Amino acid sequence: MSADPRPKILVLPPGSIFVGLHRHAARIMSDRACEVLEGLGTVEWNESGRVLTREEVAERIPGCTAVLTSYGAPRFDDELLAVASDLRVIGHAGGSIKRFILPPVFERGIAVTHAAITIGESVAEWALTVTLMALRKVHTVDRALQAGEAWPDYLALGPRELYRKRVGVIGASVVGRALIKLLKPFDPDILVYDPYLSDQDAADLGVRHVDSLDELMATSDIITNHAPTTPETSGMVNARLLGLVKDGALFVNTARADAVDYDALLKELQTGRITAALDVFPLPEPLAEDSPFRELPNVILSPHVAGFTVESRLRLGETVADEFARFFAGEPLLYGVTADMLATMG
Repeated sequence: MSADPRPKILVLPPGSIFVGLHRHAARIMSDRACEVLEGLGTVEWNESGRVLTREEVAERIPGCTAVLTSYGAPRFDDELLAVASDLRVIGHAGGSIKRFILPPVFERGIAVTHAAITIGESVAEWALTVTLMALRKVHTVDRALQAGEAWPDYLALGPRELYRKRVGVIGASVVGRALIKLLKPFDPDILVYDPYLSDQDAADLGVRHVDSLDELMATSDIITNHAPTTPETSGMVNARLLGLVKDGALFVNTARADAVDYDALLKELQTGRITAALDVFPLPEPLAEDSPFRELPNVILSPHVAGFTVESRLRLGETVADEFARFFAGEPLLYGVTADMLATMG
């Protein structure tokens, strides 16, 4: 009997997160995703109920053509790749790949793809949601009613519309671009700060590219951060820039806290002159119970959940499964990652 000629696919997410009708349907793996994978080749599922150790991955990866990774993936370095001589493609059903996809992967010609677009779309939807909530003072009237106030003086709160406002987007990342698309029906004036955004890309996106953060921070009604965490973005939104933000503006952060001076942001928020919607905070998260951010009425807080919905989680696996289908059909990957891209990715 000849060996199975079909690809062997190793799925690393543990079986403990598998739920649903299909025995391998996880919070990140829909029935459809599992069916696509099983239609492509022989699938080895992780039914251990936990994240596999590096040694266990090394034992299972020989002979595998594709590996589907997610949170807790091991570093793909020379040592691990030495026992993965048949590996041709890695697909990450999660967020950032920078921690575990190393240069040897690309040097060996292994294709890399990821599902960041799925998370990006969900984060962008959240950013739009909290923007509308903050502008219309939903959080304020909700708290008032929850506290027993019968009829808050709504107009005195200064509710505003998003229509035709100037929105400053920091970072034309996957999330930034997804948000720009969602903003378009509101006919805003969109400024984008991103040193890697070309004038042609800006024109294609229908935005105005600014060369420095000063104009964006000083003139925008809404400022939303979607910059990746890199050495050059660390502390980028500093006290000076936050001081430029005009009274009544909204600052939204659904990216990472590292790009923002949170001590300076806190001081500006404590004056009451600006509002913020914050989904991320300086590590270690979650936000400390005694954090002064919790006491501010002009802040919408959320516990780093902007990218999480039932649907977005399930689409993670579907996105990678569809990418594997394209790869094995000899078609271009829609979300392929190159070595050059890693430097500017979050």
